[in-house]
Amino acid sequence: MVESREGRLLAHGALMTDICEAVYMLTMIIPVGSATTYSSIARVLGVHPRIVARCLSLNRDPILVPCHRVVYSNGGLGGYTPGGVGVKRRLLEVEGVVFQGNRVKKECLIDIHSLLHGLDRLKH
Repeated sequence: MVESREGRLLAHGALMTDICEAVYMLTMIIPVGSATTYSSIARVLGVHPRIVARCLSLNRDPILVPCHRVVYSNGGLGGYTPGGVGVKRRLLEVEGVVFQGNRVKKECLIDIHSLLHGLDRLKH
């Protein structure tokens, strides 16, 4: 089970399906025109970034869960199954993400924890 503690989601001891569900939910809140990193999602869940990548590689609904918005910490695109990395880049460009060479510009990268904190403030 994934639990919330001190503003973080903890997935230690959780089933892979539970972790993937949490990864998908976090991926769905990434705004159009932005990207985040595998590491950013992993920090929120308390798991390794490779677990996040594995979950996204299992994504069966890339329309609903926009896994193309998750990139390496250095802005590199990483892997992308449906159509390859070229499709991932094109999807990001269409959504307004800016590149510098083969990397997403830092200005387009968001931190999921900060995004969640901002959403939490909107509720109060």
